[in-house]
Amino acid sequence: MKFSFTLNLFITLLLISLSNTTYAKAANNYPASTKELTFNADGDRMSGFIYQAPGIGPHPTVLLLHGYPGNEKNLDVAQALRSIGWNVVFFHYRGAWGSEGEFSFLNAEQDVQTVLQFISDETNAKALNIDRNLISIIGHSMGGHLAIAGILDNQSVNCAVAYDGANLGVGDVGIIDDPNTTISWLEYSDSLFMLNGWSGEKAKQELKTHAKALNLVRRVNTLNGRSVLLIAADTDVIPLKSHIEPLLEALVKTNNSDVTYKLIDDDHSFNSSRTELISTTQNFLNTKCKAK
Repeated sequence: MKFSFTLNLFITLLLISLSNTTYAKAANNYPASTKELTFNADGDRMSGFIYQAPGIGPHPTVLLLHGYPGNEKNLDVAQALRSIGWNVVFFHYRGAWGSEGEFSFLNAEQDVQTVLQFISDETNAKALNIDRNLISIIGHSMGGHLAIAGILDNQSVNCAVAYDGANLGVGDVGIIDDPNTTISWLEYSDSLFMLNGWSGEKAKQELKTHAKALNLVRRVNTLNGRSVLLIAADTDVIPLKSHIEPLLEALVKTNNSDVTYKLIDDDHSFNSSRTELISTTQNFLNTKCKAK
């Protein structure tokens, strides 16, 4: 009888403890949250998501862009930024991972502007607790190209961060024909079944036609003193010599340039350096991108 009473008392206390901790609701009226989003690009729906920071807000907001094709999504970065008060919006470009339409590099650049316009809209920003005056972009690999293109093509963007970012129009010939790369981008493009309507031949033809327009080095003069962070990986996936160093040099030469550069000795996805990657990003955003 005594053992049974003791066991019952232990179970009761344990349940009380769990109800007060593990399953407790957020104490404030503005907890962290998530919301599914849909963006419309010329009649095609793109799937999206927002990690909303806790607190009354409105909050500074980052648009997080995945690479080619987007297996690495850097969602640990999203969670880390939300923990220090930033909203993070993530989405899939047209034709990528179930978003409607056909994928292309030019479409992806336009898709970034479509999402920026959506989150900058007064009604949408209010509903999502977004500070329309404090919007930045982070992108990885191809997303790095899109992040830089995004700030160059939109004067309302505060800052841009590129993680081992490609320059899709590198050397006015494009990434597929870049003589400095050791990767067969043509064959790789043929394997990307998650990109609707895409192939190595389509990639080659788009770059043959539009490489100059996609070359970021040709477009840097619209930066106008806004802050950029380039974080490079010491690999041959995105060659420093042809992709990153020429872009860095061009950005630094712009009027009132505010460009930060960091080289991390790691692979293309920074698999062994996530803490360093995240802390560098957090410091940059909090020191450079919270005022306009």
